[in-house]
This record gives sequence, structure tokens and C-alpha cells, in this order.
Amino acid sequence: MFWRAAIAVFLLDQLTKLWATASLNLDQSLPIVPPYFYLTLTHNTGIAFGMLEGRGWLTIPLTLCVAGGLIWYHYRHRPSRGVQLLTGLLLGGALGNFVDRIRLGYVVDMFDFVVWPVFNVADMAITCSLLGLMALQFWGARGTEPVGATEEPPR
Repeated sequence: MFWRAAIAVFLLDQLTKLWATASLNLDQSLPIVPPYFYLTLTHNTGIAFGMLEGRGWLTIPLTLCVAGGLIWYHYRHRPSRGVQLLTGLLLGGALGNFVDRIRLGYVVDMFDFVVWPVFNVADMAITCSLLGLMALQFWGARGTEPVGATEEPPR
């Protein structure tokens, strides 16, 4: 589940970015459901929500650490299917934006709800993943079982 989710998000993200780049002009807004939703091609050189414009490169080492940690976690523990899905979404989204930063020097965004900064599939996957993982923490869902862990008998 982990790898399938990560690969699916990564591919969908990259395909939508390729389509947007080929089909839209920079900063052009294509109305889909006016005045609520547009497709607007933007280049984000910053981090989340366009903060730290021109300093998106700061996320490169962070992304490498997060990706390494997620892969280590996946192999070190036996996450539930839900946790596998959520961490796979996080990895796929992180790698989707990472590839843009390395290849282009910016992240391609295209979904524009006017009242929110323009975003992409990777951003949606990252946000949904983090919200889902927080929800699991609040509701006390069983997340992992360490590999090789045995339950101690009651005394």
C-alpha cells in the first residue's frame, strides 16, 4: 500500500504538472467554476503557500530527510494499511515537489480556489496525509507494531 500510494501520487502529480505547463500560459487563469475555481499556472520558488520566495531550495535537504525517515519507518515497523496509505501519500507528494525543485528550480502549481494559494496534486497529498496522521493520533488508532516485537505475558 505504501509504495503504490507513493507512486500513484508522484505520477499523477507529475502528469498534471506536465499538462498544465503544456496547456496554460504562466499566470493565465482558465475559469472552471467561476468565480470559485480556476486553473492558473504559477511557479512557486518559495516553500508552502509561497512563503520564503526564492528560498525553496531550503526544502531539498528536509525532503531527503523526510523521505529517508518514511522509508525507514515503513521497513522498521509494520504500519496498518491506513498508516501505509497516509505515509505513501506523504512520500509521493514530497517527491513530486522535490523533483520540480531539482529539475526546474521551482514548483509548478495550477489549482486556484481564489481564497487559497494556488496548489498542486503533491500539495493535496501532503496536506491530506498530515491531516489523516493527526486524526489517527487524536483518535488513538493502532499505528505500528515494531518488527520482531513480542507481547510480554501478563504477570
